[in-house]
Amino acid sequence: MKPSFYNFIWPTEDPGKVMIFNSLTTSLAEVGRTHAKLLNTPRFEYNDLPEAAKQFAGGLKQGGFLLEDETDELKILKFAYNSGKYDPRRLGLTIAPTLRCNFACTYCFEQAGKDQDRRDGRHAFMTEQVQQGLLNYIKRAAKTIKGLHIAWFGGEPLLGKEIIFDLSEKILAVAGENNLDYTAHMVTNGYLLAGDPEIVRKLKDSRITGFQITVDGPPEAHNSRRMLKAGGPTFDRILEGIKLLKANEMKVGLRVNVDRSNMDDALKLLNILEDNNLKDIAIHLGHVSPYSSGCKSIENSCATKEEFTVLNQTLQRELRLRGFKAGQTPYYPRVADSCTANQTNTFVLDPDGDMYKCWSEVGDKSARIGNIIDYKGRGKAERMHEIRWLTWEPFETAECLECKILPICMGSCAYKAMFVNSGKPDCAEWKYSLEHYVRDRYNREKEIKNSIPV
Repeated sequence: MKPSFYNFIWPTEDPGKVMIFNSLTTSLAEVGRTHAKLLNTPRFEYNDLPEAAKQFAGGLKQGGFLLEDETDELKILKFAYNSGKYDPRRLGLTIAPTLRCNFACTYCFEQAGKDQDRRDGRHAFMTEQVQQGLLNYIKRAAKTIKGLHIAWFGGEPLLGKEIIFDLSEKILAVAGENNLDYTAHMVTNGYLLAGDPEIVRKLKDSRITGFQITVDGPPEAHNSRRMLKAGGPTFDRILEGIKLLKANEMKVGLRVNVDRSNMDDALKLLNILEDNNLKDIAIHLGHVSPYSSGCKSIENSCATKEEFTVLNQTLQRELRLRGFKAGQTPYYPRVADSCTANQTNTFVLDPDGDMYKCWSEVGDKSARIGNIIDYKGRGKAERMHEIRWLTWEPFETAECLECKILPICMGSCAYKAMFVNSGKPDCAEWKYSLEHYVRDRYNREKEIKNSIPV
């Protein structure tokens, strides 16, 4: 037998015990230091162990900490990664009915760069011809897939709400006829939700059940970063929209984009959520980074990954201590899937019908992989751009192969690796915080165990 390459061993308060974690299985255990010596032995014969040690080794094997000699963990990891990446049974479409927006966010990646055209394209809103092309594509795909997921995106998608409602009705009909598992969510700034009481009802009828909405801290911080294009604050109206969604039993994920200009104030948002009875809302931080030419202007204010990690640790602690629902489940690593942009059956669609692999490219015509109206007639350059996405993987990077957090990172953002970092993966937050979060889970499990009456 041999120890896993992906083992981590950390001390505990008890000098006779250590905490062990495996990033390939995400197993966590506490063991005595004497037994833990097996994890530092390159190879050993199981049959030569004393009976008590055999039992212990069997338990470690179940958790993936110990392996049979012939086990190749990297091949297991590659198989799991590619099984999801090339799974043809599910179609994922990110649809932007418009790239227009009512906001003028200071860090928006869709802004035009210095030598770049705006990303509005030929049509401000998706034409009927493009909508029909999309429906035809889904109808063809429905014959072979089992599930369909739609993500509504923009710009601000609710500027094209009638397109969304009409398309949703027709797509749902196709899904029903073909017995497809159907899900849908939306990325929206949330400003228009409170302006029309019919919107939330129609969203519910369209089976759009999940929403990502960005609020960058308390009003003074948020309004200085996420203002209306015509000028004016947006915080209060977004909050009303969130409350409307929650009142209608819709799922809301709150994203707080942070850089150095709002890091000190961002978590003050928790006070406002608590005052408005929104402690059951999902909350996560977004790391603002200048990965497109449109947001290079904010490069100097971007936080380092280490700074972002510290703030996220503080957020997770506050969520738990203050009784937010999101903080009661420990922030804990899981085995990562491939980025959806690297998967075969996922696309992003702009109002012109142009298709992309990543929403960071949406509207950038040089990055398109075809058009939904004549997808089969696309050129070699478009096909090769898609192939570049489909063939990218972290296993081709020596740094990743040597990294013990690879199973829970998988190279993180593929767009950054491919187009920003000259092929070098953008390491996930786990690189800087793994022990912190695993230790937090360990301590909470110990608390639960010690609270159970003997």
